[in-house]
Order: sequence, then C-alpha cells, then structure tokens
Amino acid sequence: MPEVYIDSLTLENFGPFYGEHTFTFSNLDGRCGILIGGRNGAGKTHLLRALYLAVVGESGVGDLKHVETGSEATRFLFDRSLNRRALAEGQDTVRLKAVILLHDEKSGGSRKVELAREIRHRPSSPPVWRSYARRSGTAGQIEDEQVIQKLRDAFLPRHLARFFFFDAERSQGINLGQQDIVEGVSRILGLWTYTELENDLRQLINSKIPRVFNSTGGSDPETRLAELNGKVITAEGVLKARRNEQDHLERELREVEADLLEVEDDLKTLGAVDPEELQKAQEQRDELTKAKAALELKLTDAWESALPVSLLGALRLELHDYLRSEERRREWESAKSTVEPKIPQVKNDVFVNVPPDYALQPEALAFYIKRLEDALHRLFHPPPEGIPERIFVTDRNDISAQVRQRLATSTDSTHDLAQMCVSIERMDAELRELDQKLKHMQQNTAAFKRGTELHQKRGELIAKRDQITKRREEVASEIHRLETELGELKRQESIQSEIVKKARRGESLAALAARYREAASEIRSRAAIQLRKRLSEHVGELWVEITERQREFLGMEFDNNWQCWLIRKNGEKVTWEDTNTSAGQRQVRMLAFYEALRQLAKVVPPLVVDTPLARLDKDVRANVLDKLYLSGHQSIILATDSEVDPEGPLFGRIIRNRLARVYTLHPHGKPDSTSYEVRVTSDYFGHEL
Repeated sequence: MPEVYIDSLTLENFGPFYGEHTFTFSNLDGRCGILIGGRNGAGKTHLLRALYLAVVGESGVGDLKHVETGSEATRFLFDRSLNRRALAEGQDTVRLKAVILLHDEKSGGSRKVELAREIRHRPSSPPVWRSYARRSGTAGQIEDEQVIQKLRDAFLPRHLARFFFFDAERSQGINLGQQDIVEGVSRILGLWTYTELENDLRQLINSKIPRVFNSTGGSDPETRLAELNGKVITAEGVLKARRNEQDHLERELREVEADLLEVEDDLKTLGAVDPEELQKAQEQRDELTKAKAALELKLTDAWESALPVSLLGALRLELHDYLRSEERRREWESAKSTVEPKIPQVKNDVFVNVPPDYALQPEALAFYIKRLEDALHRLFHPPPEGIPERIFVTDRNDISAQVRQRLATSTDSTHDLAQMCVSIERMDAELRELDQKLKHMQQNTAAFKRGTELHQKRGELIAKRDQITKRREEVASEIHRLETELGELKRQESIQSEIVKKARRGESLAALAARYREAASEIRSRAAIQLRKRLSEHVGELWVEITERQREFLGMEFDNNWQCWLIRKNGEKVTWEDTNTSAGQRQVRMLAFYEALRQLAKVVPPLVVDTPLARLDKDVRANVLDKLYLSGHQSIILATDSEVDPEGPLFGRIIRNRLARVYTLHPHGKPDSTSYEVRVTSDYFGHEL
C-alpha cells in the first residue's frame, strides 16, 4: 500500500515561533521516529497546528476549532496566531510550508509535493489566505486553489490528516458515533468508494437520466404528450370554426356591397337631396356670413380712421410738428406761471432781514433788487424759438399726444380698401348662390324626403360594411395566429413523441442503475460489516495486549452505531461504560483504534501525536510506544520530558534506537508579551542521538 511521509515543515511567525524555523522529518537509516520535546507552553501544540494547516489549508481552521474546544485560555484562536514580536515590528504574514512524500511499495517509486500557505493578518478584517504548490518533476508553481486541493488529496487527503494528526489527551473524548467520524473512518477504510458509487448511481437515477432522456418532457412526459394532443385537437377545431366564419363574412360583405351599389344608383337617378350636402351648404353660408361681417367691420374702421388720416397727405407731418410745438408752449407757460408769482418772495428772502454788517445802502439795494428781478424775468423772456404765440388745436398735452400717435400710425390698410370691397362683393354673390341652392333644396320636399331615406340607408350599409370588413380582418388575423400556433403545437407534439420514446428508454436504464445501486449498497453493507469486524479485532487485540488485561477480556467489538462492547473471557458482552474504565484506558482504546485504522487504510499515513503518554502508567507507556507510536513507517511525537524522560529506562530500551531525528523547543521571555519566542535545538532536552 502507498505510504505517506512528511518530509519537512517550515513555519515563519506562527504563534510563539518568531522568524523562520525548519523541521526535517525524513527517515534516517530505516528509523521512523521523530521526537520533539518541550515543556508545557513551549509550542508543541502550535507545531501540530502548523503542520495540519500547512497540509489541509484554510478549511483546517474550522477543524481545529471543532476539535480544540475548551476555555479561552486553551482554545485555538487563529486570528491571534501571528507572532507578537513580528506584529510589533510591523509584519503581518504567517508562512507555512509542508513537503509531503508518497512512496509506493509495489512500484518502488516516489512522488513529492510542496504545499505552501501564506496568511496575511489584517487589523479589522479576517485573515487572507494565499496558497501555492510545487510538484516534483514539473516546473513552476501551482496557484489554482482547486488544483492544489486535488493535489493535496492525491498525497495526504484531509480525512487522513484529521485522524492521524491528533492530540492524544483530547482524542479520548471523541465520540465514534459522530457523523464526521463515521465518514472519516469510511474514507480511510475505502468504504467511501461504495458510498460515492451509490450517490453517483442515485444522482444518475434522479437527475442525469431524467435530464438526458427527459430534458424537455417535464416530470411526466406521457401526460405532457396527452396535453399537447388535446391542444392540437382544440386548435384545429377553433381554426375550422374561424374559417367557416370567414366564408360567412365574405358572403355577407358581397350582399351589403350589392345593396350599397343599388342605393348609389337610386341617388343618381332620382336626384334626391342629400341631407349631408344640405347641412354642408348651410354651414358654408354661415361661414361666409361671418367672414363678410368681419370684412365690413374692418372696412368701417378704415373709413373712420385710416382714410381721414391718409387724406391729410403732407399736412399730416406739419400737423404733427405743430402739435409738438403747442405742447412745448404749454410746458413753457406752466413753468412761467409757476415761477413769476414767487419773484417777490425771492427778493424778500435775499434782501430783507439782512445782518447790519451786510446791509446795503438804499441806492445799492434798489440797484440789486432791480437787477435780480430782471434776471428772473429773463428766464422766460423772450419765449423759446419755434413755439406758437397762441394755442389753437388742443388744450391738453395728453390729448395732443394721442392725436400725434394717430398721425404717426401706418395707413397701409387704406391700400386694401378696394380689395376688401371686391371680397365683400364676391361673398355677396356666393351668398346669393347658396341661398338660391338652399331654397331649391328645401322647396323639393319629396326629393328631400327620399334623399333622407336613401342617405340614411346608405349610411347604415356603409357602417355595416365597415363592421363586416373589420371583423373579417380580425378573423383573418386570428386564423393566421391559429395556423402558426397549430404548426408550433404539432412541432412540439412531434418532439414530445420522441421524448416519450426516449423517456421509456431512460426508464429502462434507470431501472438497471437502481439494481446496480442496490448491489453497491449491499456490497458496501457487507464490506462495512467485515471491515468493522476486522477493525474490532485489531483494536481489541491491541487494547488487551497493551493494557495487559488478557485475563479479563478476549477483545472488543463495535456495533453499527460504533458503540464499543468488551468481550469477557466467558463470551459475555458488556458495554465500555459498564466496565468503568479509566481515562488512560480510554486513551489506549483510541490509540489502538487509530493504529488499527492505519493498518487497514488504503493509503498509510504518518502518525503525528501531541501529549502522547498523558494519563498512562509506566507499563502501558512502554507498550504504547512499542506497539503503536513507533510501529509504523513514520511517527512524529511531541512530548514533555515527563512523558518521555531522556534519563528514563524507556528512552534507552525502546525509543532511542527508533529515532531518526530529535528537536527541543526552548521558550524564553514572558508569555503573552512581544519578547516571548521559541528557540529550536537539534537534541532532546540536551541529549543528542
């Protein structure tokens, strides 16, 4: 069977590991053990986490949180996994890299893959993952996440890592009946292949076969075909009825057109009066009367205003200018009448009540008074040039302005007087003609009555003809639509007939696939029973041998729900809980379970275990190390010196000769501070191999 090896692990700024650290895990001289020592809090569990995340990727964070439940102090907080010193220095990226080797004993060949993860931590957002891989024998790196996952599963699938990278102390609390544990065991033992085959066949029956053989026929193609047949028959019946209606409308339209033609001939022959023509003549007379009245009003206005102004000729401009001069005369007289009465008051204001220092002699006073009075009178004498001596035409400036505006108005309307007179004469002639026509039409009472009847009938026939024509067009459009719809229905009917034939073939294929699925289920069930029996035998044998309880028990057995039963010497079965086994016994059972899985696995994984000997007594520890931890092709053990004592007899008797490499983690600095970090040495608590 193919064997999986962890060749090396490199981690940078992860947990207490500041900077870059590389651990080489390759075997040496046939020895399979890798022992990594460290006191509590030295970073062993972080090393296990780093290896798991490097192999599994981002989905491994959820696995670790699910497994490592507990208090806030011991729970894994991935968001805080960036090394504190690196964070204080402004770095934000954790780097993990695992090199995995897959060796096939049959062919003797090996393949190698390098899985690298870069996790950038951000202050207020979740970490961002970036993964890439390198495969032996190929150049360049792979960055597509799906390709990386497929490559990882080809070397070390996630379900193997979940089982064989574990904390021995925490694992004793695992419930073997949990769904994810059952699925993991099924994958490891190869039973998942049958489950996947069942699922594929079930999907084939429920989805793929119906999609291929009945992709457009709905859930019941036979019913769909029957519905289409009914729709075709209905459409054909409606189409036949519309064609009959179309023939009836054609006949009715011909009859109406014949009646209408006969009425038209009667109208021409009898000379009957058309009521519409009479109404039209009356409306025309009313319009002419209104137009004539408007022209007469316009002509009257021209006679009253435009014509008299035009007759002034050149005198019009002279009258306009004279009126303007009269307006200036009135303005001058108004100003004069306003100022002259105030002259005495002005003289008093200037020469009366003058202070003694400024008083004038009588001769000088008389001189200046006369001079001031003459100056004020000269403001209005002589009057301005260009104004008349007297006012004759108007007595107010506003009336004068209105007259001047009328004189300045254009008199073009006088040029149209002759044309207006001609138009009025023409309208008079037309009115006389219309009056005569109306009189003639109204006097012929018999013709008017007959015309009214014929024209009424003619209107009814035209309306009926229009109605029939409109309905005929609607029927023609509906016939075209029905023909198109019928053609489409027949096309669908033909397609559905083929689908029904295909669906019948699909039903036969689905029945065959169902038989195969039942066979796969039966094979899986039988294989599960056999493998569970073999697993029970392996686990029971290892547990009894390691715990040295051969005198009490023959072995153990797991039922369908993975409940554990112990088999006593007398053949009696008792549940695991009824035996009141200790925590150490439970741990040995889980370790034996893992070892049995490893022995029966289709791909043999390496064993990576933390706190390997917790809760185990001295005798059991030796057996666990000899028969479990160091019995496979590669074991990576993370332990304290109290679990694996470098000075103890177990180290020299069992462990040392099976170790390929050893490391010790030395923490220094204050925990929970930026100075706390781990130093790595290539020894085991000072002891070199």
